[in-house]
Amino acid sequence: MRFRKSLVLVALAALPAAAGAAEPRTPVKLSAAELDRMVATATQGTGKGTVPTGENGPVVLVLRRTRDGEAEIHDRLNDLFVVRSGRATVLIGGTVAGNRQTTAGEWRGGTITGAARFEVGPGDVLWIPAGLPHQVLVPRGGDLNYLAIKSER
Repeated sequence: MRFRKSLVLVALAALPAAAGAAEPRTPVKLSAAELDRMVATATQGTGKGTVPTGENGPVVLVLRRTRDGEAEIHDRLNDLFVVRSGRATVLIGGTVAGNRQTTAGEWRGGTITGAARFEVGPGDVLWIPAGLPHQVLVPRGGDLNYLAIKSER
């Protein structure tokens, strides 16, 4: 357990420098219980909170999924998933048909075909480079609680 927490802290500490962003002016420490409270209520299958990382820090989302997510493609953002609890299958790659642009450089929905399947569980880390389609599939009756750390390509 101590190793997992250290890994997350190292990943969070390293990303702003790696992305060329300024360090936050004030350190932020959130306990596991605080992260859990941020995602305690799931709306339409997803609970979501944002970890404050400073004005130029990476975007760090705390997510809890109780059902499958939509297919996603981010033209310029890499995703680093750090699984806190639960299990899921993440589809990565392949092609997407029937998606829609939600904002500049962001696409959601549709169906992924020809993707690789990655099984994830507690303590796992999964890197998804920008531009690759991906989708989180949650087993029926299960959930996935994870951090999604987004950094510029």
